[in-house]
Amino acid sequence: MRSKTNDTTRPKKKGRVGRITLLIAVPLLILLLIYVFLPVSTEVYTNTDSISDAIHDLQPRVVMLDGIIIKKQPDAVSCGITTVAVMSNYFNQTDQEVNDLIDKYDSKGNTDAVELLQRELPGRNVVFKANVANDAMIRDIHSSLIRGNPVMVFFGAPNPYNEPYYDTHGSVVYGIDLDSETITIANSYGYSEEISLVDFLNRMAYAERDRYTFGQRFVWKFIRVNKNMYVVVE
Repeated sequence: MRSKTNDTTRPKKKGRVGRITLLIAVPLLILLLIYVFLPVSTEVYTNTDSISDAIHDLQPRVVMLDGIIIKKQPDAVSCGITTVAVMSNYFNQTDQEVNDLIDKYDSKGNTDAVELLQRELPGRNVVFKANVANDAMIRDIHSSLIRGNPVMVFFGAPNPYNEPYYDTHGSVVYGIDLDSETITIANSYGYSEEISLVDFLNRMAYAERDRYTFGQRFVWKFIRVNKNMYVVVE
């Protein structure tokens, strides 16, 4: 009698693993190609031509506010609430600590800094602006400083928590010198800095993309980033 042989050999797992690997690798390769070849149309400013005509007739040429108390953010992600503290202390003539505001609002102001500033200044109108032309922004900042009001800004800045990269950052402008073309900033990292208007424009536009981390540059390939974001108090 001839014996029967049952061929019950199962498909090898190796083929299945290969298909899964391919399904993962192809989308990653596509994303990488998009990152490498998709252009980012962000102008890098090398001079103040985009604002020189706008600032030519502005007076006074130098405006510097007194009474700004520099505050240092307590950690890497508290720049928003730190700017709120600096602005609130100036307008309310107080000296609140940043941690007190964090406890007060249970927030570090990462996404709600404008709302928190409005709550700190209930008798004033807090106005957020974005994607404003360079010349209009400089005029706006100059006008606000003349009225005695500092300006909250959101821009790119060197990140001491992740050197040598830049990161999105909140700070307060409290001075401008149109003759030397410089801006004075209460940086939330705990110091006052004077930067050129060219540097300021590039930071406000997140223009020098090579200064930022790979992760940020990758995200910005797909998401439009607002530039010239600032807050004036009326």
